[in-house]
Amino acid sequence: MSARPQSQVVIVGAGAAGDAAAMALRQNGFDGRVRLIGADRHRPYERPLLSKRYLRDEVPADRVFLHPAEKYEQQRIELLTGHTVVAARARERTVRLDDDRDIHFDTLILAPGATPRWPPEVPRASNVFTLRTLDDSAAIKWALEESQRMLLLGAGSIGAEVAASARLMGKDVLMVELGPVPLGRALGQEMGEIYARIHRSRGVDLRTNTSITRWLTAEDRVIGVELSDGKQEDIEAALVAIGVGAEVGLAGDLGLELGLGGVLVDETLGAAPGIYCAGDIAAHFHPVFGRHMRVEHWQVAQKQGAACGAAVAGTPKPYEELPWFWSDQYDLNLQYVGNAHEFDQVVWRGDAESEHFSVFYLKEGVIEAVLSVNDGRTGRLSRELIRRRLPVDARALTDVAGDLRELATA
Repeated sequence: MSARPQSQVVIVGAGAAGDAAAMALRQNGFDGRVRLIGADRHRPYERPLLSKRYLRDEVPADRVFLHPAEKYEQQRIELLTGHTVVAARARERTVRLDDDRDIHFDTLILAPGATPRWPPEVPRASNVFTLRTLDDSAAIKWALEESQRMLLLGAGSIGAEVAASARLMGKDVLMVELGPVPLGRALGQEMGEIYARIHRSRGVDLRTNTSITRWLTAEDRVIGVELSDGKQEDIEAALVAIGVGAEVGLAGDLGLELGLGGVLVDETLGAAPGIYCAGDIAAHFHPVFGRHMRVEHWQVAQKQGAACGAAVAGTPKPYEELPWFWSDQYDLNLQYVGNAHEFDQVVWRGDAESEHFSVFYLKEGVIEAVLSVNDGRTGRLSRELIRRRLPVDARALTDVAGDLRELATA
């Protein structure tokens, strides 16, 4: 449904999704009022840099921003930074800011992102961090400059990227992971073992099947930890990286349907009449996979935000982009396309020992996702195979000399 001329769109969340939604509104001809509200004090920036190049001081602060400040003025986007939306009312069509201002909306795009999890047993100390914002990354960067040994609690994507950055900066890294291998549930046991080997071969002290039983503190700092294997380790800085929780509080205010840890939305990312969701909170019904999914990755958030902006401007269509994310760690480029919520077969293509390979995740012979390590071409050529939703010959996938494009058209 097309928005009324001169109507007002309010976007909650000035991250990748919110920024993309605001820009897409203008690019698709929307001429009404656009307000982009963000809790962060900074204008929108490129979050993937925070665990990699910005953290390693390879990119200056002014290069992390998505657009120059004046672009928002040029596009007539009212950017309200440093403000949290504390409540929303569906009947009144208003959101309330932390300064008690009520802002009316005709259409609302929710893109508030997520908050890193902080277990209650972890002390709130000056040298213990989570990583979500530019200010978080700056604080971790400073701590690394002043420290030699860092603890990473959790071996997921953020923990692994920070571990890699810290090692490249010459720091000692202790990584504690509760599971038997990193990312085992998402990538499978064998790939998890390779992931662990990659980090250990680069000097990370990775302890799997391990938890922290006690945090040792002095004044306002953590100075060490006791582990479930009975060992005590000295540390100078720590990062808690055990996942995030989507910010669904406003969705509850609005009476939206929740599921998969987020807000259930339809093929066009609509949650209710005049309300859309994008990014970490969007549990989107994906027409290719035929099920709802929620994906916490930067590129997905950008694409969904742009789709919301286009829909509000009057050109709604099913959001069919395949989920995709990438990670650079050490000299490795990892890319993942698709969404393997469940899989019953793992097929390898290439040489895992040489760290140039791809892994296909299949369910009942249908490719759900592909992980590529220094092999982005395989990932790109696999997109059509994922979209087809037809069983494939696993033996053909293993043949590095075979042409995946021919397999996709077979």
